[in-house]
Amino acid sequence: MESGDTILNSVQLSIVSPDCHERGAVCFKAGERVELIDPMAKQPELIKEIETLLAADGRVDTALSVVFFKDRLAYKLKREIKTGFVDYSTLRKRKAMCEREFLINKKNSPDLYIAVAAVCRGRDGALKLWGGKGPLPGVPVEYLVEMNRFREKDLLSNLARAGSLDSAISDVLIERVAAMHAAAPRVPAGNYDKKFRKAVDISIRQFRESAAGVLPPDAWRDVSAKLLRAFERCAPVLKKRGKSNIKDCHGDLHLGNVCLYGGRPRVFDAVEFNPEFTHIDTFYDLAFLLMDYHHHRMPRQAERAADKYLAAAGLDRADFAALMPLYMGLRAVIRSSISAAGSKCVRGEPQRRLRAEAVRYHGEALEYLE
Repeated sequence: MESGDTILNSVQLSIVSPDCHERGAVCFKAGERVELIDPMAKQPELIKEIETLLAADGRVDTALSVVFFKDRLAYKLKREIKTGFVDYSTLRKRKAMCEREFLINKKNSPDLYIAVAAVCRGRDGALKLWGGKGPLPGVPVEYLVEMNRFREKDLLSNLARAGSLDSAISDVLIERVAAMHAAAPRVPAGNYDKKFRKAVDISIRQFRESAAGVLPPDAWRDVSAKLLRAFERCAPVLKKRGKSNIKDCHGDLHLGNVCLYGGRPRVFDAVEFNPEFTHIDTFYDLAFLLMDYHHHRMPRQAERAADKYLAAAGLDRADFAALMPLYMGLRAVIRSSISAAGSKCVRGEPQRRLRAEAVRYHGEALEYLE
């Protein structure tokens, strides 16, 4: 994939469920080239050994990672894969990505992220866990991001579903997001408006592929026409924003990547593996969160969050009002694609739920883009 092609978090199209509801399911979208690094499939056996070593009491699998749970801790392992947008093909690269994930997310939520741990093979052949201090107890065979564990019900996405996400929690979150964006370094934009148009085209193509057989045959035409019209309206503002508002952002900022920990919202799981997903307009980063509020039928919270963000960041509404229909519409299109693609990898009730989500996100996208 060429530079600039992967802006917009199209990476999420490779994960079966946005919030990892389908435990143990791994699914890549149609047409995605996935290179199986080791034909002898050694890592799956190593993963089993690591699960035994940790005496894990829980586990979540996604397309890119495996997360083990043990008591109050969580350990995140990166799968040995290589695709068009992520390369975890060697132990060295997985170590580097674990270190980068730790450093990026430690800044946002220091009480969640503990260390980069190593799983080592001792001289006796047994695995040993190294927590980052002292000499290594053997040869490293895998690396893990070590985190404090939080309760699944404390994900803000789950609080929203339960009707427990109140304005006090939301206000603290938005203040944190504004502070994150203020502290984030600016990055070279390089014709941001043209890159964004290219990304819109890619998202339309991905939506057409993913929606086939799930949404009405002409659904992609409506999405395409409205996205392109919205882009044309926003092109001058995108060009202006590209001069000073493209920063190294979170890249995956939705309610499923925020949890309550210690009584306060903590943002986690920022994208570490590809800067094309994170070097974006701060408003586009925020748009995912605002779209998620709307999707959870919390429009007043979304409006309040927008007001709080603009006030905290010292920004006016002109550019925000101009871009949000495009930004939120595109986020909803991508979310619809994720759900549609995921529905093709499961059966029964999970499939029905994901298909319903795809339909709903599609409808929301069209509303934003009107």
